[in-house]
Amino acid sequence: MLNQKLSMHALTVSSIMTHTFETLNKGDTLQRAALLMRRSKLDVLPVIGAGGRLLGLMTKAHLYDAVAAGEAPDSPVKKFYIKKNVVTLHEDMPYGEVTEIVKNSKVGTAIVLNDKNEVKGIFTKASWIMAMFENETLLNHQMQIILNSMHNGVVAMDASGKISRINQAAERLFGITTFQAWGKPVSLFLKGLELDEVLLKGVVSIGIKSTYGEHTLLCNITPIMTMDNINGAIIIFQDLTDLECIASELESVTKLYNTLQSVMEIAYDGIIVIDKKGVITMANQSIADFLHKSRENMVGKPVEDIIENSRLRKVIKTGVAELHQLQFINGNPHVVSRMPIVRDGKALGAVGMILFSNFKDVRNLAQKFIRLDQKVAYYKNQIRNDMSNKITFDQIITSHEAFKKIKERAEIAAQSSSSILITGESGTGKELMAQSIHEAGVSRDKRLVKVNCAAIPADLLESEFFGYAPGAFTGAQKQGKLGKLALADGGTLFLDEIGDMSPNLQSKLLRVLQDKSFEPIGSNKTTHVSFRVIAATNQDLHQMVQEKRFRGDLYYRLNVIHFHIPPLRERPQDIILLVHFFIEKYNHILGSAIQDISDDAMTVLLEHTWPGNVRELENVVERVANFVKGNLVDIDDLPPNLKEKEKKSPSFMAGSPLSTKQRLHKSRDDHDKLAIQSALREADGNKAKAAKILGISRSWLYTKMARFDL
Repeated sequence: MLNQKLSMHALTVSSIMTHTFETLNKGDTLQRAALLMRRSKLDVLPVIGAGGRLLGLMTKAHLYDAVAAGEAPDSPVKKFYIKKNVVTLHEDMPYGEVTEIVKNSKVGTAIVLNDKNEVKGIFTKASWIMAMFENETLLNHQMQIILNSMHNGVVAMDASGKISRINQAAERLFGITTFQAWGKPVSLFLKGLELDEVLLKGVVSIGIKSTYGEHTLLCNITPIMTMDNINGAIIIFQDLTDLECIASELESVTKLYNTLQSVMEIAYDGIIVIDKKGVITMANQSIADFLHKSRENMVGKPVEDIIENSRLRKVIKTGVAELHQLQFINGNPHVVSRMPIVRDGKALGAVGMILFSNFKDVRNLAQKFIRLDQKVAYYKNQIRNDMSNKITFDQIITSHEAFKKIKERAEIAAQSSSSILITGESGTGKELMAQSIHEAGVSRDKRLVKVNCAAIPADLLESEFFGYAPGAFTGAQKQGKLGKLALADGGTLFLDEIGDMSPNLQSKLLRVLQDKSFEPIGSNKTTHVSFRVIAATNQDLHQMVQEKRFRGDLYYRLNVIHFHIPPLRERPQDIILLVHFFIEKYNHILGSAIQDISDDAMTVLLEHTWPGNVRELENVVERVANFVKGNLVDIDDLPPNLKEKEKKSPSFMAGSPLSTKQRLHKSRDDHDKLAIQSALREADGNKAKAAKILGISRSWLYTKMARFDL
């Protein structure tokens, strides 16, 4: 019964309804209604409005009434369909609720809707009855599978004590099939059972012994009750021979367990055993003494409550042993080993062993590991810094004339040491411009030190800038710390989001820029520095100066040379170049094989306003490269928000859609051709150099040249 209920409740209206149906609009004629009813073989037709939303219902009876009233075949249905009291069901309504509605409703048909009141199907009592039959067949099949999977024998009988079903375990014992056993008295197979108490009084009988041939069986008998009536009983029996085998196995296991306990107690090392849930099942006296706990207080508790930093659960999940690992327990380092307990390829628990000898050697080994980790972390950081500094102007891709002039001026400005202010919206590439200026400047061999003024908490910003002396304040590193200003000496200091710097720090930074010196926190020694400053912001610093939210003198000190990067929406011709550049990039990173993008997809990208600028465009291309199928990016591969905007775009709603697309495609082709010609002239015909200028591969350049007959 439980399985049947679960199966029924798993059904919903969506799995029962008719998915193929016809619909009417208010303006459709009676003749069309008659044709659609004839075609669909249904007695009702939903009348829908805009967006597929339900307005009412046209029934065959209403159609007959209209014809009988002498209405012409071309009369609109809007005068005859039902607008109120239409029986509707939600597509996710569970089977139980549907059953109640079917029982209490005289109507044989209902309309199925979704959350948006859109028609998704038609529900009929006939389809409900068919679903019941199919579900009953499934439940019978499931029940037989469950019975056959049981190790114990199962016999089902009716109220007269005759067999109605047996499982495979009973078939094997009795040497008879279910079909052959059906209708025969239970007493022919199971001797000595008193069934009257069960079948007449509904009493449950537990642990009743019976015999079949040489087998002694232990039976449990449970009555089958329906509406307080006894309709039969279920007998589940166990061959006691199997129990004797199990008892023998348990005795062997007990002996093995006692042996294991003896071995654990002999071991000098601390040993602990956990089950697959991470609960301690065994522990020897050595580990109990080490942890200053009794074994009684350890067994039965989660291992993390007893041993800090335990990785035994991890070993169970991975099934991989961790031998001779370093672990800190009570603040002291110890060498431990962790091994999974595996049976039939599955980890059923884990064993942990702690080595207590040679504490001094273990401590020395731990210190060596710590120093090694520190060195690795340092060199990783150095490598990351070196890689991030290899940004040049060639990696700033544009064919926008104003932006190209900005690049040219920036390359010239890179040769000086004057302060530079870079402004522009988020995602336009301000940091990329700053890195390019540094790499093209005279201090390219020195550090480019980046500081995000918005990302560092205000109370830490000063120590990050100026550094501090040893023991300058509680929690400070013992050896002190170099600040960003000292690290940038001889190189470039890049202040990103400068508009978020606190007024107090603005004043101190101005003094450093004027005096070329400062004192670290907690120190009375002056540190002299010489570096170039590049600041960037997406805010209007001039307006902030007018509103006294930013120091004017610092603003003018930073704004010696000013570059404003135009947003992507002002240079749409760059979208095409950037799309191809990012496709090449993520083909390499993700292993995708995109070769081109369809005209429709490119049209959507060209019409988007890109509030997130180049960063948003790169994110879109990366997403596409993860999910695209094949080597062509089509409109269906774009994110949903871009496709929804394309559907609402005025350019596709006014005039001729075909001519609008053709104009956009022609504009794109003309732009590609001009960009390639310009790059070839700039590179003196060198195709490899031209591809580098355009930010695309040589193979892609050859493909484009062939397309345009260049």
